[in-house]
Amino acid sequence: MTLTCADVDFDLKLAEFKINGYAVFEDMIPEEKIDRIREAFLPLLAHIQERETEVSNVELGDPRIGQGRLQTTNRYTLTIPWIEPFADPAIYEHPVILEFLDRFWRPDSYVITCYHSNTPCAQSAFQHWHRDTGIAREIPHVGLETVPVVGVKFPLVETSEENGSFEVLPSTQYIADPKLEGRYDEILLKGHFPSAHRLNLKKGSMWVQDVRTLHRGTPNRTPDPRPELVVCYCRDWFAIAQNIEMPQASYESLSEKGQQLLKRHRKVDWD
Repeated sequence: MTLTCADVDFDLKLAEFKINGYAVFEDMIPEEKIDRIREAFLPLLAHIQERETEVSNVELGDPRIGQGRLQTTNRYTLTIPWIEPFADPAIYEHPVILEFLDRFWRPDSYVITCYHSNTPCAQSAFQHWHRDTGIAREIPHVGLETVPVVGVKFPLVETSEENGSFEVLPSTQYIADPKLEGRYDEILLKGHFPSAHRLNLKKGSMWVQDVRTLHRGTPNRTPDPRPELVVCYCRDWFAIAQNIEMPQASYESLSEKGQQLLKRHRKVDWD
């Protein structure tokens, strides 16, 4: 059964998020919907795998057939096109997610800025420990109580230590020491940090991540890709160089809530 707002202790989930730097919600998306998205995603990934053979910092291509890059050894990032079955209001307007964000920020005070993915394939390697933001470059060197950007992530398969589940270091979102930035691998791989653990998630789960929380991708030791998608939400006053691309007709077909969430979209002509 799919999780509803009535099933959630939002005060507890908000406390988990504020303390740990992330919160997990299980049974959010029906498995058949996840399977349809995965079926549509795999050809995009295959196109990137065939085309992108050198590590790059730039995603290339048409998102409808595969816009992405080889990030590290056998790990690929893709921009997800705002088309079906990816652009599903049951996901980006999920009542549980919106209620969580309404309580964390305030209603109608945030927008969607990106739709992305990170996929380790067979024989991939560890990522460096990192944040999904840049301290000082994007967010100030202060331990802001309320982060202006979050990622809402959902895997397209069950994740495990075999297929490359994410590893997180909880409660690191408030670290704001510029002397530590860029040295996390050096520190975390040598020191004792027992709270680091793997997020082994059920298919259909979603997790909300404070983008400042330290984490890393891990090796996929199976033959199959381990895709995870992320919808990025940010406060409507926060400047960030990301925008969802879609034709104007697609924007006009959205619900009133969808148009509010996607008011920063970049209009493109896909005819």
